Amino acid sequence: MRSFPACRDRATTAPLYISNHGRNSHVLVGVDHFKALLAAGSSPGGSAQADELHELADWMDDAVIVADHDLKIGFANRVAHAVCRKPAASLNGRHFAEALPEIAGTLLEVHARRTLVSSEPSAADLPSPFADNAWLRFQTFPIGERIVMIFRDISEDVQRHRLADVKNALLQAMDAHGAIGYIRASLRGTIDRVDGPFCAMLGLPEERLINLPLIDLVTTASRPDFRAALDQVIRGGPARRIHASLVSNKGEAVDILAALAPLHGAYGSEGAVILTTPLSIA
Repeated sequence: MRSFPACRDRATTAPLYISNHGRNSHVLVGVDHFKALLAAGSSPGGSAQADELHELADWMDDAVIVADHDLKIGFANRVAHAVCRKPAASLNGRHFAEALPEIAGTLLEVHARRTLVSSEPSAADLPSPFADNAWLRFQTFPIGERIVMIFRDISEDVQRHRLADVKNALLQAMDAHGAIGYIRASLRGTIDRVDGPFCAMLGLPEERLINLPLIDLVTTASRPDFRAALDQVIRGGPARRIHASLVSNKGEAVDILAALAPLHGAYGSEGAVILTTPLSIA
């Protein structure tokens, strides 16, 4: 205590470490230096932890934005800049509305402000304001006086679900139509799935047709052209339209108009889809 005036003078030029039993326990700094730390958003013992959290966020695959209670962005990781289509480090230190004017008035801003007011986490799948026909999974939650926003692009998932709905609707419509046969063939040319109208067309139940080589149902005269078209489509070629004859359970030939299209999956070709209509009504 007797040396405090000298220590105070030293602290105005450089931080002075204060020890207790040989271990540093405090740091004495000038008031100007301390105010500068506060203005930079730091606090004693907190800056190192914040830097570690920022480094962790930069390795995440999701976009991360951290803002204060005034929605001033303190940190945004590289994914956030990519999803928001902004140059690197252009979001840090700017107000939310200024840095991302596309969000103004959208549901993303509504969820962010709701979390600020209520301190309750929020999550929703929302249209992206940064790209047309794009969707984001948007999450917000509070950390102390700050708000964390995490979001990622889910456009492919949304598109996949929408396509699935369209596919189911088409299958139901064809089944209700009654004269459009549906066949899904594997890469080996065997039948994976058929619908009711196709079974009725041949007079055979579905369990008799599953895993049967599709080419075995084609008459001898139509087989070469049908096999060539099916092989071409399974290898990823363009859709084909062909006339053929199928053998029914009664032994009679059923003349059809067939459309063959390649079936693409996430890892390449998965076979083909064939639609058939009897020529008597085609």
